[in-house]
Amino acid sequence: MDIDLSKPLDLPAEFIERLHRIESLCKRHEFSEELVESREVSALVRDIDQYCNENRVIGVHYTRALPESISANGLLVRDGEEIRREFLRQHGHRFSEAEINEIKERWSKYFDRGQSSARDGRIFFNFTEIELGESGSEYLLGLYGGEQVSMCFELDEALGIKLGTIGNPLVVRCALYPSQVKTFIEHPWGKILVSSFHAMINPNAYRIDQDGYQEVPVKPEDVIEVRVLTNRVTRTH
Repeated sequence: MDIDLSKPLDLPAEFIERLHRIESLCKRHEFSEELVESREVSALVRDIDQYCNENRVIGVHYTRALPESISANGLLVRDGEEIRREFLRQHGHRFSEAEINEIKERWSKYFDRGQSSARDGRIFFNFTEIELGESGSEYLLGLYGGEQVSMCFELDEALGIKLGTIGNPLVVRCALYPSQVKTFIEHPWGKILVSSFHAMINPNAYRIDQDGYQEVPVKPEDVIEVRVLTNRVTRTH
């Protein structure tokens, strides 16, 4: 089963019943981070998390790319130098010689050992669409090539504007094996699902989302949806 962490009511009935028992707590708590750590909720978080670990979870990947390429190839694991070299091979003709020299110079200054080690060989995901329309996703959706190409450019500068003419802004939803995903909190799947329920009961709640990454590619058959964004997105709480 592929579990959408933004849809707690798609869980098995036993979990839905237990979620409804915490509705009063959801109304009282403003922050999901506090709710999920409370004594009354922590066991439910652990049990839901274990259930997710026995299935697959939906990861959300924001990018500006060619949708047909992702549909055909999935999401690939590569290092930054390979990604940037391929970018120039495919799209270098769009830029003048002076622009290409400027691009290379900025890459050389920005992608030092620390930046490269944090990004090489990793595919990054969110697990809800809370961040869609926020400043971080604006850059990922607005500038072609992902962070390994566009991290050192701005949306409104000349090179950024050119990068914004290539590809389409995409929301890519993938079915992931939890054992292959690295996150930064304990029991992430249970916490995100309980937080999603919290927001259903208390629309003003401050929710939990969690970045994560994996170091294995996503096969084309595990890409559930490639959604092209046709309008500017604004955040819905």
